[in-house]
Amino acid sequence: MSPSASATSTHRKISRKKAVSWKQSEEAPPWKRSRVESWSQFQKEIEEYLDGDFLFRGVGSVRHTLIPSIGRLQNGVNYSRTMERAIFEQFKREALPFLTFRPATEWEWLALAQHHGVPTRLLDWSESPSVSLFFAVWGNDDDDAGLYIIRRPAAASETQGLPFDVSEVMFFYPGYVTPRLVAQRGLFTVHPNPQVPYKADEMRQIIISKESKADFRRKLDASGVHQSAIFADLEGLSKRLIAVQGYRAAKSAAGTNALGRPERVQIRRRINPRDPHKGQWGGKRTHNGWTASAKVSEITDDWYDIVLTVEAAKPPRKLTGTVSFHLHDSFIDPHRTVAAVKGKASLNVKAYGAFTVGIEVKKDGTLLELDLAELKDAPKRFREQ
Repeated sequence: MSPSASATSTHRKISRKKAVSWKQSEEAPPWKRSRVESWSQFQKEIEEYLDGDFLFRGVGSVRHTLIPSIGRLQNGVNYSRTMERAIFEQFKREALPFLTFRPATEWEWLALAQHHGVPTRLLDWSESPSVSLFFAVWGNDDDDAGLYIIRRPAAASETQGLPFDVSEVMFFYPGYVTPRLVAQRGLFTVHPNPQVPYKADEMRQIIISKESKADFRRKLDASGVHQSAIFADLEGLSKRLIAVQGYRAAKSAAGTNALGRPERVQIRRRINPRDPHKGQWGGKRTHNGWTASAKVSEITDDWYDIVLTVEAAKPPRKLTGTVSFHLHDSFIDPHRTVAAVKGKASLNVKAYGAFTVGIEVKKDGTLLELDLAELKDAPKRFREQ
């Protein structure tokens, strides 16, 4: 597909209701990452992806992988195809009184459900990096944000059959069933197995530091990328009015420094807002004769290998049976049970940054809690993320 604006525009017109097959690399290593701490750094990083040949997705927390909402744990309930279809069919029945028109296909129904918060097997993408960046920096202020970038696929095929019967990941442009899709320049991937994280060749990610999110929001607003434009309805207008008042309040509270420039506002963060196991397992890494430890090593920038180990605090006692490890919720399977071998239970995982691990020794019900941010021999950046 030509990167020229005219060719891209033509492609959009003829393929809104087409899907794109794209083979993903299951064995691909973690995608390339780069970190930005300021708006100017971001502009330099994004420059090479502004030729129309790329697609974007913003996430409020860089810890989260690309898993459709229906594939994530929902209130402690694991995914099932039966549950997915039941939710979707109920939405179709009960949404009718609120619609000004009826979607023509199952694909359009699914797109409509996704945009109104129903858990589906779809992932949202955008042709606009600014729109995707908006969703990344408005997610929360407790985690670094992430902007995923993938190459726009060229091959297209008609959306035939049902979206629940696809055998491979497909991109599709819906018939625009809501004004929000038009405003957000949106398209979707549909996933045959919603529990498998999406990966693509040449995928990369720009990390936006949590400290810079507020400044990014102000810059986007000044550039015309705000709630009123993104959501294109009265709800979006209301959200923007609230946001604007927040900008003004922050500016007023900041004051100015000796050079007459605004000072940064130090926002008091909540205690462990994104560390769900902190303080939930007794707070001790050694208890009742058992001890937990971890070894962390850097694989590449912002990607770490972690080996968690539980064993007896003192010999000759030896651990037998199984141990349950409770990881951060961003893991695909956050609850892992491991059998002890030669007196130790070990679990090897990979992660973006530190978190608290909850541990249960099944042999006697002992609870342990290991905060990886407190490991003095772990890489500094890992401990701070």
